[in-house]
Amino acid sequence: MAWALTLNLWMTAGVAAAFRPFSGVSSSHPPSVFQRGGVMMSGLPLPTGSLVALVTPMQESGEVDITALRELLRWHKEEGTDGVVILGTTGEGSTLTTVEREEVMAVTREEVGGVLPIIVGTGTISTSSTIVATKQAKLFGADAALVVTPYYVKPSQEGLLKHFTQIADASELPLILYNVPGRTGVDMSIETTVALSRHPMICGLKDATGDNSRCAPMRSICPDDFRLYSGEDAMAREYVLQGGDGVISVTANVAPGTVSKVMAAAAARDDNMASTIDAPLMALHRDLFCEANPIPVKWALEKMGRMPGGIRTPQVPLGEKFHKRVEAALQKGNCLAEAGSEVTGSLGWPSKTLMLQGHLFDQGLINQALEIIEKRGGDFDITAFSVTPNDQTSEFNFKRPSSMTLRVYAVDDTALDDITRRLHSLVDVLESAQGSLTEIPQ
Repeated sequence: MAWALTLNLWMTAGVAAAFRPFSGVSSSHPPSVFQRGGVMMSGLPLPTGSLVALVTPMQESGEVDITALRELLRWHKEEGTDGVVILGTTGEGSTLTTVEREEVMAVTREEVGGVLPIIVGTGTISTSSTIVATKQAKLFGADAALVVTPYYVKPSQEGLLKHFTQIADASELPLILYNVPGRTGVDMSIETTVALSRHPMICGLKDATGDNSRCAPMRSICPDDFRLYSGEDAMAREYVLQGGDGVISVTANVAPGTVSKVMAAAAARDDNMASTIDAPLMALHRDLFCEANPIPVKWALEKMGRMPGGIRTPQVPLGEKFHKRVEAALQKGNCLAEAGSEVTGSLGWPSKTLMLQGHLFDQGLINQALEIIEKRGGDFDITAFSVTPNDQTSEFNFKRPSSMTLRVYAVDDTALDDITRRLHSLVDVLESAQGSLTEIPQ
């Protein structure tokens, strides 16, 4: 096994004292034991609340910065983060060597082991390789493994079921399924998720589909102790209000205390409080994805003075044209002091206010319009909505005209104009919806 060979090499080199595998015993934090589905498990159980999808700090040369990693972990412990997810997409786990991964795991255990649950990203395109990586994570003291759906190969639902079942059968670590079709090209269905949730070693899901309507059905069917985590920062508050358990968050890298408070308020079903706390973070939820994750969040942490700006190729540092946008979002989120000017308006994203009218529901106009915005890399806020009252004197009429006002955002003016043109084309083509699109001056 690759991980065993690496450990032997470390022992020979005399560095095992610094990064030795987890023995399961700690004088300050003895291992806890819990049960799921009749199976006894050691370690900390999966938490609710805010779990940070932690970056891996790097020097400008690309070398992992262990000192900065320790400082980040201590900061999250102080700020109230409920769990730490390392070596995932945000942590650039796939670009690290085996030795670097082991070092990151060992340091994380040293800093927060027994205090915060540690989840390690172990998913790969190969079932057997994922099993090896998951065993390695167990060896280094992880409390759970985050396993993404196989990317590139686009397995069937039957293939996903077999893949995750084989990993779970071979694992001594609880597994969190990770469904992110936007990156992997495969979407794990609700039915497959529910079937896998019955396996005692499969204990949670990171749902990065962007479809919050999945949460309630899964919550009503999956075991009560099966954790449902949102993987979409902008939608996490609503996901928890609908029955989810928390978020695995990119935004928590820069605003850990605030994200934790949002999740606590949402778990208490205090929608007003959760919305109020979350409002300053909305620009971060959006702008930390103006380029591929983790490019913007690593730049943001460098801007905050928390680590150097190193990142591994094929990714490169944040493009200069995005700097002001991310900086403005940091200011709005109280992560960075304002430089003498108030953050206003779209927080760096150009926007338009549009009114969409017509048969929005029965002809699917509303869904198609929002899909255009999403697929073209935009974002939106629905600011007003109205529907014509039903005529109670006749047969119930589903084809009632309705109206929606929304603020549409895009990364630049060219992209915003492209989205607007496409929405106009949709209204013109979908004649049965009898729709209209009006641009409202701002």
